[in-house]
Amino acid sequence: MKKGYWSGQVIEVKNIEKWNRYLEKCGPLYEEEAKKNSGNFKVIGGGQPAKMVQGKNLQYAVLVEFNSLQDAIDGHNDPRYQDALKELGENPEDTVIRNLAIIEGA
Repeated sequence: MKKGYWSGQVIEVKNIEKWNRYLEKCGPLYEEEAKKNSGNFKVIGGGQPAKMVQGKNLQYAVLVEFNSLQDAIDGHNDPRYQDALKELGENPEDTVIRNLAIIEGA
């Protein structure tokens, strides 16, 4: 079965307090899944880009692996993740400018 992925890129953090609260809620979710050895919510890469090939102003990027595309979609809909998203506020773009794509592996 093909894996599913979240590909996220942070362009600008506008409200560091809200962003940090979001991250604080995501961390335990990833840790819980790692302890269960589910293969879901597995962060396989993240940090500042080593090299920018195209574009600019990318502060951070992350790649999260799931067992399947459906698991990646379900992960986004997971109540624990939805709770973390609430920390970004009613209009998340007031907190952070970012991209998040859910894709299927090759």
